[in-house]
Amino acid sequence: MAVGALAALLVLGATPASAHPLGNFTVNTYSGLRVQPDRVVIDLVVDMAEIPTFQARPEVDADGDGAVGEAEASRYATASCGEAATRISVAVGGRAAAVRSLSAGVTFPPGAAGLPTMRLTCALAAATGTIGGDEQIVFRNAYYVERVGWREVTAVGDRATLVSSDVSPRSISDRLTAYPDDLLQSPPDQRSATVRARPGGPPAPDVADTALPPAAPRRGLDGATRAFTDLVARQHLGVAFGSVAVALSVALGALHALAPGHGKTIMAAYLVAERGTLGQAAVIALTVTLTHTLGVLVLAVVLTGSTQLAPESLYPWLGVVSGLLVTAIGMGLVRRALRARSHQVPRLGTSSPTPAKAGGGGHDALALAHGHAHAEHGPAAALVHEHGAHAHAHAHLAVDGGRVRWRTLVPMGLAGGMVPSPSALVVLLGAIAVGRAWFGVVLVLAYGLGMAATLTGAGLLLVRARGAIERRMARMRTARLAWLTHALPLATATAITAGGLFLAARAAYQL
Repeated sequence: MAVGALAALLVLGATPASAHPLGNFTVNTYSGLRVQPDRVVIDLVVDMAEIPTFQARPEVDADGDGAVGEAEASRYATASCGEAATRISVAVGGRAAAVRSLSAGVTFPPGAAGLPTMRLTCALAAATGTIGGDEQIVFRNAYYVERVGWREVTAVGDRATLVSSDVSPRSISDRLTAYPDDLLQSPPDQRSATVRARPGGPPAPDVADTALPPAAPRRGLDGATRAFTDLVARQHLGVAFGSVAVALSVALGALHALAPGHGKTIMAAYLVAERGTLGQAAVIALTVTLTHTLGVLVLAVVLTGSTQLAPESLYPWLGVVSGLLVTAIGMGLVRRALRARSHQVPRLGTSSPTPAKAGGGGHDALALAHGHAHAEHGPAAALVHEHGAHAHAHAHLAVDGGRVRWRTLVPMGLAGGMVPSPSALVVLLGAIAVGRAWFGVVLVLAYGLGMAATLTGAGLLLVRARGAIERRMARMRTARLAWLTHALPLATATAITAGGLFLAARAAYQL
């Protein structure tokens, strides 16, 4: 109760500006065109989230002392805007115009886990020569197109009149300072603009850069993620705080796993279809935790040594592999369920019951191995035990599926933990940035344990529910209900296969 209360306080009291609204991987660009009679001025803004900013740290902090001075920031901004000028093209009437950098600046707004974000501003200009009559101007921006994020282009006339334009004159994100909530899941991807302009018109107002305003505090699962990433940003680390932080990481990981996804439904269906036990669910939980933690560690090491890798490009591939792994497990369960349905439950008193096929592992084989016989009462069967001169029956339904095979537990856990949590990755990178890599590893491991507890808990709840339903159906002896238990292994195996295909297809769509 104490840990829960502390978690609630930490979630509700999360700092406002602690995470990028578009996610920790994004690099977002805005290009504001001002068409003048003799040139096109380009207001370029690049808004980097925590992880790409972390990757750029070696370039920004040239002397490696952990602090970015004014001279270092100025050198980085000038070099970056110069590179941006080479990646932007402007053509007037089919003639290319050279683009050069006029001024540059960079700031580092605070982000999640004590990591900064980065805001680069560049004033660029393309010398078009005097625009005469009615000229077509084509603009293209190829800067950071390999990274996921928000891309926006606007165009206005500045002592020139735009006759036509395929982009808006106004930024819907206020130059990447206020992202609309309804577009966060499907941000714009504008990389070019085509306008027609003629000289003459009112001047456009000057553009003054603004700092990123404080974000509104987020509640619920977003607040839980923010609370987790804020744990590593504390300046003073003591035994008491460290212990509470680990406990909160477990709780927040469990809360985070309640969000859509994470394979809860598939893992629960697997445990139900295969009659999983507490120990077997624990194996899945442990595998999920270790796989998740190892994935975060490996990715953090790679990002620490690489400035070019786009980590968001790895996630779809991991999703495809995870989905295909689940599909393979589901197809194996389908085959086992079909084999089990081919077995006939022997009637009481028969002298030669049908032997179970090798590898079937169903209840029939288990009963025969222990000298049990099945009394059939319609589709629902009662398991009869003979003890000396008397026999008694325990109501139990005949089961078509087999028992859990341990060699499939680990692959199921791998599938559940293969895609590392971005928030866990941010926590580890934040710990590395402040020289507490070991603390980040502990928090990530605790977070993974919390996630695994929720995932397997969902499956165990369904396992218990299935047992209660089977006992009730066995007492009812109702053929109309008993068929459900016989059909359940095949149905859940089919659902697992379909779920794996869906996960793989969804990840492949993002490639």
